[in-house]
Amino acid sequence: MQGLTEVLPVSSSAHLALVPWLLRWPEPAHRTTLAAGLHAGSCAGILLALRSDLPAPRTAALALATSAPAALAGLLAADAVEARFGGPQQVGVLLGLAGLALAAADRRPQTRAVGPREAAAAALAQVAALVPGVSRSGACLTALRCASVRREDAERFALLMSLPVTAGAAGLSLLRARPGAVRDLAHPLAVGVPAAAAAAWAGTRARAPRGGRPLTGAALYRLALAALVVRTARRRDRA
Repeated sequence: MQGLTEVLPVSSSAHLALVPWLLRWPEPAHRTTLAAGLHAGSCAGILLALRSDLPAPRTAALALATSAPAALAGLLAADAVEARFGGPQQVGVLLGLAGLALAAADRRPQTRAVGPREAAAAALAQVAALVPGVSRSGACLTALRCASVRREDAERFALLMSLPVTAGAAGLSLLRARPGAVRDLAHPLAVGVPAAAAAAWAGTRARAPRGGRPLTGAALYRLALAALVVRTARRRDRA
């Protein structure tokens, strides 16, 4: 699940939080460390899938440079933002609102390539993805399509742009993990990290020949999941 949702603009972090909650799975030990390992595996899978089709040096440098605002914001405020907006119902609502924004942005014409101005807009949008449910790639895609960037170019740049932040955040979480956390998670990580990498690799390769298709499907999926989460939360509140 994590590997596929890392590739799609549907918020992988929201799925890691919401799916166990919807299924009433028990809270796993060292949840943050486990999530960091899965994110790291997904990044490895995406990089492996893209290794034979690397972008031009200018595009790669632009994606790396414009990741800086989100990286800095995450370093300073990630824990506070997650504590404030990390409840299941809040995540569901934000998942749906971001889906509506993505659908509206995708109605724009496809007339532009990614330049410094468009990349700067995506960089600011990626900061918003600190809020669970927004999605790094989804926020970037929304900003780029608002700027009338062609879908295929926008999807590729959003994926490239999210990698440094995701990988950096995963690495930092693993470094900050409690003593013994990685050892305690040895078996889940041994299974989950390769699975996340394989799923991300397969998802990236599968999407490559389909670049340029409308983003309506991702937006509708987000809205459907958001509705399910909000309905479930209200039903449980009444129980």
